[in-house]
Amino acid sequence: MPKISPALLRNSIQCLMTLFCVWTGYRFYLFYQWMIGNSSIAVAKPGAVEGFLPISALLSFKQLLTEGIYDEVHPAGLTIFIAVLVMSLILRKGFCGYICPVGFISNLLNRLGLKTKRTITVKGKLEFILLLPKYIAMTFFVYAIFFKMGSREISSFIHSGYNFTAEAKMLNFFTNLGLIPSISIATIILLSIFIPYFWCRFLCPYGALLGILSKLSPVAVKRDQDLCIDCGKCTKVCPGGIQVDTMTTVNSAECVGCTQCIGSCPVPDCLTLTDRLSHKRVPWASIAIGSLFILMLYYATAVFTNHWNSPMPFEMLRGYYLNM
Repeated sequence: MPKISPALLRNSIQCLMTLFCVWTGYRFYLFYQWMIGNSSIAVAKPGAVEGFLPISALLSFKQLLTEGIYDEVHPAGLTIFIAVLVMSLILRKGFCGYICPVGFISNLLNRLGLKTKRTITVKGKLEFILLLPKYIAMTFFVYAIFFKMGSREISSFIHSGYNFTAEAKMLNFFTNLGLIPSISIATIILLSIFIPYFWCRFLCPYGALLGILSKLSPVAVKRDQDLCIDCGKCTKVCPGGIQVDTMTTVNSAECVGCTQCIGSCPVPDCLTLTDRLSHKRVPWASIAIGSLFILMLYYATAVFTNHWNSPMPFEMLRGYYLNM
């Protein structure tokens, strides 16, 4: 039986979560076919599909904070969004490191790149320049929603036909890709082979927001400078491109909490996951287990309090779907 390492645990959880997302997508496809009359088999919409609507969730989150209204159009999406924010505040970017399916795909592409032995290490000024787009995009969305849009505008969007059918529009977009979107996606995939985790590191605005929040997380990887032998293995395996071997405490916004640096270190206790409040070590698997626990806790709470499935009338929803 193989030893459970940070890399094995991460790969296993990412794989299972990606398979779950594929199953969710398939269930939503069946639901969509039923809604537009292409199937006579009634299928309930899987709430988890709303997790792919972070912009809608950000709008709903502002409405919740300013008016105390819990979104009834995509309640599961808002629940997942809040869970991910809490996850980042407590356990760094555990969502990016273990749950997001794009992270898993990026991981596979990175493995392919390593086999070609043509991967490119991005650091210094080039890294700073490439990091700008995702933070600019994140700033735009946060500013537009929290500072420019009023409560009436937000409510109008949330209850618009476009938002009601946002998942279906996304499904149609990816199943009927045009030339420019196809070229764009193919370019990102190609770059991700040779530049590890290209999308996650340099383009994802969702990850940028979570990264900023994660800097408040009490847990972080710490390096014992006296024990370190400067082998550089920790830096080599870091999906965030962090120079772990030069830091005492890894509190970078790019840290996804995968703890693969700990698993790669040949010196016992040189790299450890530490609670920065108590200065005590915590098990390296805490981020993985804790992230899953927070996600399931919010899911269970939402189901129990009727904040997972939308209460909107079926006939109204079908009307929106038929008139997309």
